[in-house]
Amino acid sequence: MELPRPWTIISSDIVNSSAGGYPRQSDLATAVEQIIGRIEHRCPYPGQWIRRERGDGELVLIPAGVPIAWVLAGFLPELRQEIVDHNRNKHADHRLRLRVGVDCGDVSVDTAGVPRGGDAIVDAARLRDCGASREAAVAVPGAPVVAVVSDAVYRRVVPANALGMEPWMFRPVRAVVPDKTFQAHAWLHLPGQPPPAVSATVDEPAAAPTAGRPTPAPAGGPRDVARLARQAADAHRVHDARQQGDNVGQTAYGDYTTMINHGPISKGGGSA
Repeated sequence: MELPRPWTIISSDIVNSSAGGYPRQSDLATAVEQIIGRIEHRCPYPGQWIRRERGDGELVLIPAGVPIAWVLAGFLPELRQEIVDHNRNKHADHRLRLRVGVDCGDVSVDTAGVPRGGDAIVDAARLRDCGASREAAVAVPGAPVVAVVSDAVYRRVVPANALGMEPWMFRPVRAVVPDKTFQAHAWLHLPGQPPPAVSATVDEPAAAPTAGRPTPAPAGGPRDVARLARQAADAHRVHDARQQGDNVGQTAYGDYTTMINHGPISKGGGSA
């Protein structure tokens, strides 16, 4: 058996794929296959990708030689633009949209190039299917790509502003899939626009502005800001005994340790 090796995992799922019967399903699945193939071909870093069809989505393993920063700042924006181009002349009922989960970790791949196991594969699928992902897909129906990124991926890229990735582009969420007994701290990301507030949003301390870079204004007008402020206040007042106080966790990455303050967690759910 081959020993596990590090990969970046992308698990995608077509939004509302079951409608329209097999002609629409086939068209959308073929489009996803072709789009990811073109992005792989344009990837500026060497290495063999592994791709497997998974129902109405695709599992992609990107080798460790491809920086994770490029996956967030290159792959996801290109995926969005490819879908925008694909949808340009499509009727609303036939437009392609994707929910995406992104994680990284060791995966066992056999000599034939078939992924045989790894927590990152499972977790990427759970991030893709979590309530925050589904709720955001409903809240922003025009978003071509709704991504939920693991905390491990986020911490390796965004705090360092690698390739221009900044904290305001991501919203901390509690990724929960109840029927799979899965929950994790993660980050909602919609390439090309600020991520929406969802019921799974986690309150985190505001990041200090980077010197020389203005702090982006919140999305929406004054009424939106006031509404979100009231919701945040309510979230602090209404939470069960398990959520009292600060929810502090410790996560190890390589040879250093990061303290994460998840804060109180809002209740609720959504579906898409």
